[in-house]
Formats: sequence, C-alpha cells, structure tokens
Amino acid sequence: MSSLESAVSILGCFSSDTPELAVTEVAAKLAMPKSTVSRLMLAMAEQRLVEQDEATRRYRVGLLPFRLGQLYYAHVKVVELVEAEIEVLINETGFTGYVGVLNGADIVILRKRHGRYPVQMILDAGSRMAAATTAFGKALLARLPNEELGKILPPALVEGKSGARRPVARLLTELDTVRAQHWAIGDTAFAGMCAIGAAVGSSDDQQAIGFSLSFPDIAVNAAGRKAIADRVVDAARRVAVITADPFWAQRPAQAPSPASKGSTPRARTARHRPT
Repeated sequence: MSSLESAVSILGCFSSDTPELAVTEVAAKLAMPKSTVSRLMLAMAEQRLVEQDEATRRYRVGLLPFRLGQLYYAHVKVVELVEAEIEVLINETGFTGYVGVLNGADIVILRKRHGRYPVQMILDAGSRMAAATTAFGKALLARLPNEELGKILPPALVEGKSGARRPVARLLTELDTVRAQHWAIGDTAFAGMCAIGAAVGSSDDQQAIGFSLSFPDIAVNAAGRKAIADRVVDAARRVAVITADPFWAQRPAQAPSPASKGSTPRARTARHRPT
C-alpha cells in the first residue's frame, strides 16, 4: 500500500461517530503497525490533513479536507440548483434542457433533460462541442476576461451550420452583449435548432455551470424567444442569489421586457432572428 493510499485509509477511519481517534485505534482499524500509523499521521498533520489535540494526543480531520469538502459541496450545490431550475423551465416550455461546464474552448454536457416537444437535438451527457457555437457555452465564455479568452480560443472560429470561419473579434463583440444581458443565443451549431442559455457560479469562484433550453427554430418567434430568455435569466438569478455569484451581483434585477409580456415561448407565428 502506497503512502497516499494509507493516508486515504486513515482519513476514512474518521466519522461522525468517531470524530477523534488515537494512533492505536487507527492502527487497530487498519491492521497496521502502530509505528507506521504514527509516522504517517505526523506527516499528515504537517500537511493539515489531520490535527492533533495537544492535551489528549488524539487526532481529528484537519483543515485541508474540510476546505476541499466545502469546494466540492459548492460545486455540487450549484449543479443541483441549476438542475432544479431547468426542470421547471422544461415543464413550462416542453423544450429540451442541457447542463454543462466549460473545458478549454469546448463545453462538456453533464446532464440532458428531455422535454415534451417531438423535435429534439440529440446530444447526450459527455458530448463535447465548441463553446462559441452554443448558448450556454457563450454564457460561460462571457464570464472570462478577454485576456483569458485569448489564451483558450483558436485564432478563427468555425460556424457549426455553414462551416464558415469567423474571427475571434466578432465573438468578443457578441460576448460583450452576453455580459450585459446575462443570456446568450446559440443558433449556429445545428441546422434548424436554436438554444438560449445562461451560466452561474458561486462566491468562491468555483467552476461555473451553464444551462440552456433547446428548441426548433420554427417553434418560437422573436417575442417567444425573448420570453424564454427572460425565464432563463430569472432562473439563473435565483441560483446566483443562493450561491452569491459575484458575476450576477453586478447586474440589478430588471422587470420583464414588454416583448415577453403575454407571449408564449411556443408561439408558432412568423419567426425572426433576434438582433
């Protein structure tokens, strides 16, 4: 057993029932020599994996695992909150919902939730796509400063539908709009399909989570798209309030736009590309 494996095994001995343990107790649990356990736990204490009570000489879990646990919980919490909101949006609109993260210049889909609408884009969990061609991918990119974007984006971007190349400068201009409105539209990845998405993070600057609703172009007109955007923004803002996302704190609450009042996301009237 390696030192790393031994350290993990030692940490596994602690629980809510046994928050503090002596070296002899750990050695008995793991059937390891007391001298070996003592040496390992001293090294673990130096790395803040465990702490030793000076009076009792017993050990407890240290600050580092606690901090790592907080980071993990913050990430899981954001995902769970986003998933709850996307379920509501799917039930309201009938469209397909996606949840994912940024990985370099791509997005990776973590979750897919089917809607009631018969025409759907087939992308399963684990799928990768160029972030610049997707709705929540753009929303995630918009959270990064342009200096960082310059390091991860290729010199030219390829449009999904046409295969045409466009300069990064055009995307950066679009991302300025996304930053201002806090939502993005993706209508270049697949012919006949469109998506509207947003992204949220947390106060401790953990990896942000993106989400979107996907629907056929012909299913929603311009007013309906704005209504979906308003709902997506409201959903993201609710999550951001709970997670104290500073990116959203910079944007004050806004009343629904006149275009969204009384409109239905599934309206089938003449459609127009939003400008």
